[in-house]
Amino acid sequence: MPSPTVSVVVPVYNTEKWLEEALDSIERQPARDRIEVVVIDDGSTDGSADIARRYADRATGVRYVRQDNAGLGAARNHGVRLATGRYLAFLDSDDLYPDGALSYLVDLADREQAAVAVGDMQGLPPRPNPAWRRELLVGERVVERIAQAPGLVGNPSACNKIFRRDLVDSTGVRFTENTAFEDVLFTVPVLARSPRTALTPRLSYLYRQRGDNSSLMDTRSQPLRIMQHVAIVEQLADECRDLPSDDRDAVYRWIAYMQLHYAWRAANGCDDEQLDEFTIRMHTLFKDIPVRLATEFVSNAGAGLRAAAIYEQNPATIREPRSALPLRVYAGQAYLGHTDFDAYRDLLLIREITATVHRMRGSGPAIALEGSVRTKGIDGEPGQVRHDLLVEIGDGLARQPVTVLRRTGNDLRWSCTIPVDHLPGGRYDVRVVVRDNDREYAVPPGPQQGGRGTRGTRPTRIGTRVGWLTPGPDGARLIITDTAGAVARSPQWLSQMGARQSRSLWGRAWGTARRTARNRLRPTTPTAPPPAAPASSPSAPASSPSPPAR
Repeated sequence: MPSPTVSVVVPVYNTEKWLEEALDSIERQPARDRIEVVVIDDGSTDGSADIARRYADRATGVRYVRQDNAGLGAARNHGVRLATGRYLAFLDSDDLYPDGALSYLVDLADREQAAVAVGDMQGLPPRPNPAWRRELLVGERVVERIAQAPGLVGNPSACNKIFRRDLVDSTGVRFTENTAFEDVLFTVPVLARSPRTALTPRLSYLYRQRGDNSSLMDTRSQPLRIMQHVAIVEQLADECRDLPSDDRDAVYRWIAYMQLHYAWRAANGCDDEQLDEFTIRMHTLFKDIPVRLATEFVSNAGAGLRAAAIYEQNPATIREPRSALPLRVYAGQAYLGHTDFDAYRDLLLIREITATVHRMRGSGPAIALEGSVRTKGIDGEPGQVRHDLLVEIGDGLARQPVTVLRRTGNDLRWSCTIPVDHLPGGRYDVRVVVRDNDREYAVPPGPQQGGRGTRGTRPTRIGTRVGWLTPGPDGARLIITDTAGAVARSPQWLSQMGARQSRSLWGRAWGTARRTARNRLRPTTPTAPPPAAPASSPSAPASSPSPPAR
């Protein structure tokens, strides 16, 4: 065959079920005579070797090599050494090239004089759209630095890309051997040093989701995989320290994104000794990653608390990211408390917080309320008085700090007793407020449908008066009245009386229906005919018939 334009390296290990389909997808590419195929059989023990040999015998431009099993990274490196094409491409033996995809990437790279060409990739079956795809969906373009398309680092797969061979040789990159995540140290350094990278939204690769728990995606929460990933990103950070600052930040941004996810996996999957090692290595790694980059990938304050624990080398908080310190208020937003709040403030922003009122009872001239504040990362000890959380009635007419009852998940249950004897009869909004010195933040009300939200209560005696709670647009509303007649006319009282009467009528109707059905189904015993009257007593009255047997 003529000198190949592109060499496709196909590592094979026990994929007889899909290998033939993968190889056929290469044969369907236009300009097939300019494609070299390098099949590396990594010691397969099923029928994959026979399929690969038959393919090499009938197709042109195919090199088949068998080696002892050494893993995917070693097989790819072996294929790179044997490849002679101007571009390098990689097809896993259970995946597919869409028709025309490989040839289009080669034409795009040639047309744009690009060292790397990148196309879209999708799963079989499809998976949710990852964030890196946004770099492709904006349209076909060329970037000259990774900082111009930083999301590309989030797609370290080598399979939806082609690489110019001279750039691979000059950077000296290799696939990692004897470990998972073998693509990262090959793909990311090449992307970071490519002088021209062509991007296209065209679908270029289809990867198979096997669904048999054999893929890396199924094992990445295991401690071994967690530590392997740590080792990979440590090497990547070392290799990228000489990049310009914005290009380096593109790599650090991906490291922060991945390792915050792996911190969650480590907290759930590692024992104490493993978590201690993970924390030490993450602390060292994150010294070079600005907090502002980590903040981009924190979805809630609890996750931010875990990120701060990485910076502070605190495995206990990585395991259980909770804070019982007073909540903070800054620039009109609520934050979790932290001993070094100024350093980690952006990580601790509370993106979602709600408050509800569950119960009210009278306590002399005061009312005792119970409710909850819900947000991720919040904590508190039973009996702790939280002066940072106040229950307010009216516009500051009465307010008291809450006392913690318990924490359940992300709910901090509280109680609060508030004197209301000085309040005249009327309607008053009840809300929960976060107070931080002279700064305040009103907590939004929780859901009232489909969840445990603020609910109306029965009328309750408050000293010589009566009051009750009703849901309001801003949370709960307290109604205080001096007359019993007003209570009887309240919507809550009428609805409760109506509900009780309906339940009583329904109960009586249901009981009657059951008794009627039981009587109808009860078996009966035939009765004997009455005896004839004695002939000697013609005037004797006839006997009454016996009642039916029960």
